[in-house]
Amino acid sequence: MRRTGADAEARALRRLIGLATLLVLVGTSGCGPIWLGRPRPATAEPEKITAALARVPAADELPGLVGRMQYHRVKGGETLLDVAREAGLGFHELRDANPMVDEWVPPPGAQVVVPSRWILPRSRYRGLVVNIPEMRMYVFPTNARAGELVPLRTWAVGIGTEEAPSPIGPFTIRSKDANPTWIVPDSILRTMDNPQRVVPPGPDNPMGAYRLRLSHGLYAIHGTNDPWSIGRLTTHGCIRLYPEDLEVLYPNVAPGTPGELVYQPVKFGTRDARVYVEVHADVYGRIRDFDRYARGEAEKAGVDKRIDVARFLAAVREKRGIPVDVTKGPTGGKRT
Repeated sequence: MRRTGADAEARALRRLIGLATLLVLVGTSGCGPIWLGRPRPATAEPEKITAALARVPAADELPGLVGRMQYHRVKGGETLLDVAREAGLGFHELRDANPMVDEWVPPPGAQVVVPSRWILPRSRYRGLVVNIPEMRMYVFPTNARAGELVPLRTWAVGIGTEEAPSPIGPFTIRSKDANPTWIVPDSILRTMDNPQRVVPPGPDNPMGAYRLRLSHGLYAIHGTNDPWSIGRLTTHGCIRLYPEDLEVLYPNVAPGTPGELVYQPVKFGTRDARVYVEVHADVYGRIRDFDRYARGEAEKAGVDKRIDVARFLAAVREKRGIPVDVTKGPTGGKRT
């Protein structure tokens, strides 16, 4: 069933490219991305949102927002991990968006936020962009240019632990392989309970079924034999995707594809002339004074005079990882 779903996503990606061309011809308003999907009744199950059309911002523009917020009523026996997997989200995404809900025993009938709306991270907007604190990947066409409307993909990822953090900086895809054999590095071999230098393909291989090697050291983007590790700090620096998501990404990425690993716990975006902020935890503890850092990011983004300081600081301290309207003046008040 997972393979069937991946095939459907691949077909959807091809349709997105055609729709992007159509929408460029007919035009759009503003610089925010457009979510592609059917209207959903309020009682429907959350939809796994991984595709959108996004306008690539110019150097002096704020990026737009992708997706839409959704909500889910907890069923008996469900955990937040179950809800996250079905919605294609990482564990931290769902937990941070619902800080008052027990992640292991959420009360049946409780309504939880499904945070399937994101601000695009600042980047070159080409190839694979991974925002480490957000634990999320965004995939742009490699020839995307400012002002263009392009098909975008986005998926939750797992990242390195605090002791073995994922790197920051540009990279290219050096090579790719299916059913990879894992040659365990010495640094990892020393930490294993049952040391094994060579791990062959199969269900015990933490690489999963596909691997994309990066030009940055020994790091790679790969699948996993432990889906519950997505949205967590669990790797030795590599980037993990759900198996079904990497199955879609793998055939659409060639060696030489560019990418970036960025560290942006505070992101600003705009939609309909309103300013939004999305705040995540400083997962590697690199920021000494987070409030001061966030204010500095607002100044760099050129929005410090346009935001309501109280709402902005509340979002900074809550760190729920969802876009919050912090425009000075009345709030929009609409749940989208």
